[in-house]
Amino acid sequence: MVPQAPTHLYLALLGLLVTLPSVVIGWGTYPDTDVVIVSNNDLDPSNANRASALYLKSVFSCADALIACEQLQEILLPAPNTTAGLTAQNLSVALTSERHGAALDRTQQVWIAASSSCAAFTPSYQYSDAEYRLDTSVDSGIELPVLCTNSAPLTRSNVSSYDTTRQVQLTTPSAGVLTGYRDKFSFRFLGIKYAESTAGNARFQPPTALTVDPATEVSALEYGNFCPQPPDADNGHQLYTDEDCLYLNVFSPVVNSATNSVQTTPKLPVMFFIHGGGLNTGDSGPFPYNMTTSGFVGNSTSNIYDGTNLVSYGGVVLVTINYRLTAFGWFNASNAALRDALLALQWVQDNIESFGGDPTKVLVYGESAGGVMTRYLLGTNPTYTEGLFSAAILESDFGQNDPFLSIPLAQNISLRLAQYLGCASNSSTTFNDTMALCVQKLPAGDIAMASYNLGISWSIAIDGDYVLTDIASSIRDGAYARVPTIWASNECEYCYFLPSTIAPNANASVFPDYLSIAFNSTGAQLVLNATDLYPYETAPSEDGISGAVLTLAQLITDFDVHCPEAYLASLETNTTNPGNSYKVVFAVGLGSPLTPNPETCVGQVCHADELYWVFATAETDNLYQPLTSGQVATTREAINRWTSLAWSGNPNYEGAVVEWPPYTGDNELVINATATETIEPYRSAQCDFLESRIGLVFGSP
Repeated sequence: MVPQAPTHLYLALLGLLVTLPSVVIGWGTYPDTDVVIVSNNDLDPSNANRASALYLKSVFSCADALIACEQLQEILLPAPNTTAGLTAQNLSVALTSERHGAALDRTQQVWIAASSSCAAFTPSYQYSDAEYRLDTSVDSGIELPVLCTNSAPLTRSNVSSYDTTRQVQLTTPSAGVLTGYRDKFSFRFLGIKYAESTAGNARFQPPTALTVDPATEVSALEYGNFCPQPPDADNGHQLYTDEDCLYLNVFSPVVNSATNSVQTTPKLPVMFFIHGGGLNTGDSGPFPYNMTTSGFVGNSTSNIYDGTNLVSYGGVVLVTINYRLTAFGWFNASNAALRDALLALQWVQDNIESFGGDPTKVLVYGESAGGVMTRYLLGTNPTYTEGLFSAAILESDFGQNDPFLSIPLAQNISLRLAQYLGCASNSSTTFNDTMALCVQKLPAGDIAMASYNLGISWSIAIDGDYVLTDIASSIRDGAYARVPTIWASNECEYCYFLPSTIAPNANASVFPDYLSIAFNSTGAQLVLNATDLYPYETAPSEDGISGAVLTLAQLITDFDVHCPEAYLASLETNTTNPGNSYKVVFAVGLGSPLTPNPETCVGQVCHADELYWVFATAETDNLYQPLTSGQVATTREAINRWTSLAWSGNPNYEGAVVEWPPYTGDNELVINATATETIEPYRSAQCDFLESRIGLVFGSP
């Protein structure tokens, strides 16, 4: 077979003058067709043969197919096996799979390149690559779907700007006509505004949905603003003050961009991700950093939530959102951040079909504060969440640090802030509207820094409307979002959060000296007596971290994260949500730029260390390259499980080696460093002790 000639030579050979239906966008014309990026992406950065192609759903004659590819800044796809990457078999798999947006019948012919013009490729992989034949006898005037090359590069994080030249325009029901772009494995629509600015009188108020005229052209080529927040590791240690920040991003292998789009293929499930940051900091896009939990790496940029690998491999649509942080999200018991997330979920319902997404299959998930927000959404009055999401994953949800608060307790936190800002006297004991109005008029930076200086931990308020009670009570009563759920945590979450005053090699006295981090004197004494569960004096050291320090970190990991998650997962399975809750612990991780604390995380699986597994972005961040075979396997396994829950409500995908059982209290799934999984009563004795002797509290009266 002969490599394909440039498009203009084909047109000359054909001697045809054709008129191709198209639409006009900023940089030129675009063929009037829905487009799918089909690929053989196996998530292995060392595989030089990973490739992709553009599948044009509309039908074209041979001559029009050549022009359509040219309008996409591409050429007709060369015959399989003639270039690196796509073979007859893996291209057939991508085209016929329901998980990747094309779902062709195996007898459907598609235009690809031949030596002189076009040939028909049939995506049946019943034959071997060596035996397949192209049909070069097909009449060039017959109209068929088309395969074009995709020369767009894989998006990398550590760059001064993204390559946005391969643009696409997409009409949506309520977000206007969006201009996005594609990379090697996904279409990307960034910085889509879903709500009006929350500045001025809108501060602390419920968000107002952005109204966009259907014909309004909107650029979606750049990430939106960070929400107001104080400096921290996950924002480049900068203060942000722009209150026009309610943006979201969409990554998908599909755009339904035809003017008369006809949906004949299965829609893809949606994964709706909420970023972490303690409800105080963070963003859904890239951020500068120079250190990970594995050590100093130099000045760089991370985009840990980039969706290109996830959507390509998992066959999903990813939405990542910004929401109001620190006091702006929770001051005066407003639950404004919760309302932001609900409004973004409604935006998904209204618009996601344009991106190939299925509004009836929306998995809500988040990490750290994003896990907290997911718990808040699970516990929201079902009147407000019915139909908005169908599954949930909570990664590193701090169930004891961010409880559901009564209105008086929530307003007491606001009172502290008002006093610090001079909006209330230090003798005031009750928060009131006058104080709230005073704070509302202050500069955003003053509010963000005041909350930071006070070390305030914000939480949701039980307002009697959106939030009726705490999450545990809601689950017991069955009055919550009863959806399939994965609760995931890391082995040593708190290794990252240990105070800097604790030396990694501290002696045994560090354990009793620092129990006040999480326990009162009564609880501390109970812990000290439980030496069979927390043997701080005899525990071995690891990687330069003393046994006492590790035991302290594991204790608070148990109390703050692992055991509350295990309790709620078991409660779901054993009460009102039978068979649909799973508990997972990551015993292997990759150090994250979000958690730069190498001293007490060396050799440990710290907070946020699972994110490179579930997003497959170690590659795009250019860290830990080349990945080992075990790391590639772990990445595939995590994404297979997460996306399977999105597709079917069950993490047990076809071909899984280990069948994950619903969690009942002593059968946790452990994802091990050898890329294998075990089912075991992981730290269940410690959890029984903390639940029965210390007490787990999910809400405050």
